[in-house]
Amino acid sequence: MVRFLRVKALEFEGIVIERIRHAGFRLSSGGVTVYIDPFNVPRSTHDGDVVICTHDHYDHCSPEDVRKVARKDAVIVASVNCESKVKKLGFEYKLLKPGEAVLIRGVEVKAVPAYNVGKRFHTRDYQGIGVVVKLAGVSVYHAGDTDFIPEMEKLKGVVDVALLPVSGVYVMDASEAARAALAITPKVAIPMHYGEIVGSASDAEAFKRALEGKIRVEILEGW
Repeated sequence: MVRFLRVKALEFEGIVIERIRHAGFRLSSGGVTVYIDPFNVPRSTHDGDVVICTHDHYDHCSPEDVRKVARKDAVIVASVNCESKVKKLGFEYKLLKPGEAVLIRGVEVKAVPAYNVGKRFHTRDYQGIGVVVKLAGVSVYHAGDTDFIPEMEKLKGVVDVALLPVSGVYVMDASEAARAALAITPKVAIPMHYGEIVGSASDAEAFKRALEGKIRVEILEGW
């Protein structure tokens, strides 16, 4: 089986995108740093201006990991179901429902729907979110924990980079994620949500094979 090249970080139109582990990412540009769903962070950085948590499950809203990456004056942006966790952290925080948005230090964070179809893990009324983060003019979509849902069609043509779960079980599998990518048509798609709790690098590779010749896919190594 072909093993695809992995890169440590993706430099894309003025921003740097790094995968930490699982569904955790670091976005940086011009001295501004954004973390999304940090989990099992191997080292403390304390450089995050904005830290985003898409829902309250331990692998997406981990107080220990938020503390590792956040600056003292960081702002936490989280789904409403994270309130009991984030309010204890001592940082300024903003809670979002799908459809709501916030602008922090030049970073726009818009919450979009994220839910399962035919699974009980992340129901629509649970109010987990995906996010579209606009940093330095680049729109990065982090899908959160979700299946391929109709609302993704609204992101077509407006997302530059899509971070999509591929592991199945709790989220989309690789084939569903490929369908989502084709619906969204980002300039680059990056697989996530594998290698820690469920899924493996083979899921990321299956995702890339499914989109070969259609959408650019980059597999990031992680920290």
